[in-house]
Amino acid sequence: MFWSDRVAGARRRDAAQEVSSNGGADLPDSIGSAPDTAPPVQAGPRVETRPEGWRLVDRRGILKAAGMAAAAAPAATLLAACGGGSGGGEARKVRIGMVSPRTGALRSYADVDSHVVQSMNTIFADGTRVGRNTLPVEIFVRDGQSDRNRAAAAAADLIFVDNVDIVLVGGGADNVNPVSDVCEAQGVPCLSTSVPWEAWFYSRGGKAETPFSWTYHVYWGMAELRGAYRAMWRALDVPHTVALLLPNNQEGEAFNNSAYGLSKLTDDGFQIAGTHRYNVGDQSFGEFVNGIVSNKVSIVAGNPSITDFSAFWKLLNERDYKPHIVTLSSTLLFPTDVEALGLAADGFTTEVGWSPKFQYRSYLTKRTAEELANEFDMGTWSQPLGFIHALFEIVAQALESVDSIDDRSAVAAAIAGVQASTIIGNVSFNNAPNTGIPKNVATVPLAGGKWTKQQSSSVPYALHVVEANGLTLAPDSDSTRMVDLQSMNT
Repeated sequence: MFWSDRVAGARRRDAAQEVSSNGGADLPDSIGSAPDTAPPVQAGPRVETRPEGWRLVDRRGILKAAGMAAAAAPAATLLAACGGGSGGGEARKVRIGMVSPRTGALRSYADVDSHVVQSMNTIFADGTRVGRNTLPVEIFVRDGQSDRNRAAAAAADLIFVDNVDIVLVGGGADNVNPVSDVCEAQGVPCLSTSVPWEAWFYSRGGKAETPFSWTYHVYWGMAELRGAYRAMWRALDVPHTVALLLPNNQEGEAFNNSAYGLSKLTDDGFQIAGTHRYNVGDQSFGEFVNGIVSNKVSIVAGNPSITDFSAFWKLLNERDYKPHIVTLSSTLLFPTDVEALGLAADGFTTEVGWSPKFQYRSYLTKRTAEELANEFDMGTWSQPLGFIHALFEIVAQALESVDSIDDRSAVAAAIAGVQASTIIGNVSFNNAPNTGIPKNVATVPLAGGKWTKQQSSSVPYALHVVEANGLTLAPDSDSTRMVDLQSMNT
């Protein structure tokens, strides 16, 4: 029986959504039957429901879903996905896919993604090297819609409809993790970023002794984050008491982890005075605020959304209390998000994984970090710009050692072994066993930065590095130092 493209597309999307939602629990074991002849559903994989609302699934469920998606693809599509060349004597193209959250809560990432893709279309206009050959490049972008199910479906479409050779993804765990899961199940190389690596690796069931085969991640981890925070906070003579505001999601779970999360700051002499875990959108912060005020907590840190933090900050203002330091992670990535906080954001701090002051050049263009930022839009650069740009640089360098773009295993092995020079620094997945970092992960160092209100600029806020934390940075004519928020008249 031959399925129509409509039926195939529906089955493919259903399978991808099942991976993200239930780990494949509701998918049949058989992958070769048409919808009306599928066998009864067999026992599903172990799906462990966490109190935070997300699920950890085993590999069996994902592989079942992968099989369903593969069966759903029309025969011609499957041949192309397995390396069948274009007809008519056309040169085989390197097909790069990207899942970008163009709509929804994570849409701020989309402007960066779109700019980088547009730039890469120009950079790769004459093709890219694959072994001894130069092949044309085609880039496909699908909208993850800031939703785990839609992101998984977008990845499946890239693989089975667009026949991509490799998938790139950034934009938060709700976009990154389901895409990585689909690629791992389908045996498609995938490079990701924008999520603390522990939230990418462990939340997906990764284990150091059995690393992933197809998915690789470039970003900082909690050790780097603690180092940057420690350097900034020690610059002020204030009490070392910390309150943590952490959402119940995969990033929040990593931040809260007792083995490697922010609670490990107690090893550096900081006291965790309170931790508030909450469901995103559930802004019941009253008791947490009361504890901060009554204990005169000095530092507030965490990774809430802008909307949730604004509700928390409003309650704190109503109590007429301001901590000495506010340090927020992914909350303060984009100038538009900082601007939404108004005057309150002046002096807020965050980690800096990439900035125009970093002394790195692009492998692809030889341009500096500052030139890349200026090309995006003078004054409105954001950190994801460097990381998304770097993903393409890693791909280009990895492919230089691949004999055939049709050999997906060779592409994955090339990524695993790459020593890439990028706009965010040198990237390598070859971690020594004693580092505790999995083979699928490349980490980057972090500096500390402060958002500062601009007095005479069309850009309301600018992010300046205030603690280099051991990194070599270009002099910043607008550099500022850490400031005690209680001393500011805002």
